[in-house]
Amino acid sequence: MQSDDAGLSIEAARRRLGLGSDAPLGDLQGAFQRALKAARGADGHVGPDAYREILQAYRVLRDEAPQRAGDRRFEDWPSHIELTPSEAIAGGPKVGRLPNGRPFETKLPPGLRDGDLCWVCGWLLQVRIDPGEELAVCGDDIWVTAHVPRSQLKPGARVAVETPLGPFSFRLTLEAIERGLVRAPGLGLPASRGHSQGDLYVRLAADKPGRRPADLIRRLTHRAA
Repeated sequence: MQSDDAGLSIEAARRRLGLGSDAPLGDLQGAFQRALKAARGADGHVGPDAYREILQAYRVLRDEAPQRAGDRRFEDWPSHIELTPSEAIAGGPKVGRLPNGRPFETKLPPGLRDGDLCWVCGWLLQVRIDPGEELAVCGDDIWVTAHVPRSQLKPGARVAVETPLGPFSFRLTLEAIERGLVRAPGLGLPASRGHSQGDLYVRLAADKPGRRPADLIRRLTHRAA
């Protein structure tokens, strides 16, 4: 999200976020969220003009605020919700803490993408999806790893892999073996909220003898727990 903030004075930015001239900037995230909440219309959404003005005011004051250890000071959006790939794909119940430390419990919609915005207990938070080793969400696409015994990595062999949206099986081609990757169009995240239908990508990993397909299911389940 790029914006030219040079034309907005510190005083005007303070007014836009409801901060007096002597108000400390230590709770800048809180002021930002209160301004967004106050700008919500009858439909529960913030209009695009108000959205840009509030974000611009935050950016102006961000560089004036005292830096604290652990702050992601130079990121465009000040408040985040961290999700595992499984949480982003499936949605459902989520517990955590807001940036002000207050605990929350909410229900997430399925198919969230990295960078999406969602309301949680009156805070507009940006989704951040942690990268996973066996399961990842990249834009609209889902990436999983299929552990295949080395002896079965040959054209025509059938491979089955568990994905968050259900089992998927396919036959290997020479091209897939050479690339170490299989693409299944349309089997990624569903189209929603302005996003396109995604694809499923399966990374092929030559497995050690004795590893069973159920091991991948256990790893995915353990990571999501």
